[in-house]
Amino acid sequence: MHTQFEGIWLPIITPFHDGGDTIDHAALARLARHYADAGIAGFVSGATTGEGALLDPHEQEAVYTTLRAAVPDRPIVIGLTASATRHAAERARALAALRPDGLLATPPVYVRPTQDGVRRHFEAIVEAADLPLLIYNIPYRTGVNVELDTLRALSRDARVAGVKECGGGIDRLARLVRDTRLKILSGDDDQNFAALCVGAHGAIASSAHVLPAWHVRIRALLREGRLDDARRLSAALQPLVAALFAEPNPAPVKALLAARGWCGDALRLPFVPASGALRERLQAHWETLTATEPVAG
Repeated sequence: MHTQFEGIWLPIITPFHDGGDTIDHAALARLARHYADAGIAGFVSGATTGEGALLDPHEQEAVYTTLRAAVPDRPIVIGLTASATRHAAERARALAALRPDGLLATPPVYVRPTQDGVRRHFEAIVEAADLPLLIYNIPYRTGVNVELDTLRALSRDARVAGVKECGGGIDRLARLVRDTRLKILSGDDDQNFAALCVGAHGAIASSAHVLPAWHVRIRALLREGRLDDARRLSAALQPLVAALFAEPNPAPVKALLAARGWCGDALRLPFVPASGALRERLQAHWETLTATEPVAG
C-alpha cells in the first residue's frame, strides 16, 4: 500500500457511443494516455465526473480494465457510493478483486447517518477491500459531513489514506492538513490554488481535463516557491474553470473535449449536453488561453 496520493489527479470522464448506450473504450484509452503524458499523477475511475452512478457494475469494471491497460504506470482508484453499508462492503470486495490502487468512497448518500454510522460505514469498506481508502467528503451531494473527529478516528487505520474535500472551505482544508496524518486532496476546482497554498497534497480536478499541463505546472511552481508565477497561471485559468462548472459536470467538460475531437459529448440521462451558449463561452476561453501561456520556464 504505497500509493502516493499527491499531485494533480483526474476523475476521468467516461466517453460514450450511441447517445450514451455504450462506452467508447478506444476514446477512454486515448484520453488516459494523453493525460498521463501531460503529467497527471493518477486517475479516479467511475466517480462523479465519470458518471459512475450511471454505470452498472460490469461497465464500471470494464472502465477500470481499460484504464489499467492504457496507463499501467499510473495509480488508479475506483469510485464507490452506496447508501447501504452491507452493499458498500460487498461492492468494495468485488472491486478489490480488480486490484486497483485504492477506492474513493463517499459517506452513505441520502440517509444522513450519525458520525458513528459514517465511521462504521467506512470501516466496513476498508475491512472488505483491504485497500487504501480515500474518503470523499462532499456534503452538498451526500447530505452528511465527515467531521474532523471522525476522520481522526478513521485515520488510526493505516489503510485510510486521505480525503478528497469538497465544500468545506479553506479553513477546514488547513485544519485537515494540520491536524490529521491524511493526504488532503482538494475537490473544489475553484479553490485548488488556495488549497495547495495551505498545504493540500494535491487535487482531484475535473477541470484538469482541459489544459492539464497548466494544472500540473501550478503545483510545480508552488513547490519551487514561485508563488507569483503560480498565482498568475491560476488566475488565467479561473474563467475557464468557472465555465466548466456553469452547468452540471461533466457536460461542459465533454462538450469542450468533443469540440477538440477527443471524444463524443454524449451523456446518460439525467445529464444532458451543455447548452449552445455555454459551448460558445468555453470555446472563447479555450482560444484565449491557448493563444499564449502566461508562465514559461
